[in-house]
Amino acid sequence: MTPIIKNTMNKQNNKLILSAGLLIVAAAFTRLFPHAPNFTALGAMAIFGGSVIKDKKLAFLLPLSALLLSDVCLQLFTSVKGFYGTTQFFVYAAFLLITLLATFMQKRSATNIALAALWSGVIFFVISNIGVWASSNYYPKTLTGLGACFATAIPFYRNEFFGNFILNSIMSTGFYSAILFAAYALVERKTALQKAIA
Repeated sequence: MTPIIKNTMNKQNNKLILSAGLLIVAAAFTRLFPHAPNFTALGAMAIFGGSVIKDKKLAFLLPLSALLLSDVCLQLFTSVKGFYGTTQFFVYAAFLLITLLATFMQKRSATNIALAALWSGVIFFVISNIGVWASSNYYPKTLTGLGACFATAIPFYRNEFFGNFILNSIMSTGFYSAILFAAYALVERKTALQKAIA
């Protein structure tokens, strides 16, 4: 490969990574604007980062950095607590797992993205509630206590936009995934056209 071709490819890759990073950071700010409970782009960020970013360190860093950035902004500029205790580590772990599983997405088809929205909502619900169970004194540290935690969590989300947490999480992840993946496809197409013209 000639130095000119290698330099051109590096510039194009850098533009794609920068574009992906800007999309993910923009999606993180969905937590700062008025929205239905849990109707944010966090799950979509993790799926997008895991499935699009080839550099695995960057794939995990971008969604987690965007999550941290939004937590800091919530803490500093709103009445919502951005940092709320030990349970938060489980929330971050859920997004790490979602990102990890998204790295195995072989094809970024509409079906695969929809399925990822489904399993990411379930993963977040399960792991975040395990965090509540493990880090609070509300429930005994038994399987019965864990079951009680899950049972208590379901009605807690009854008044959400779509009626329950899992559906709301799935709908928001699907919605924001469509936006992120469509925008990224446009960037890829533009980059491919520029490459073909050059």
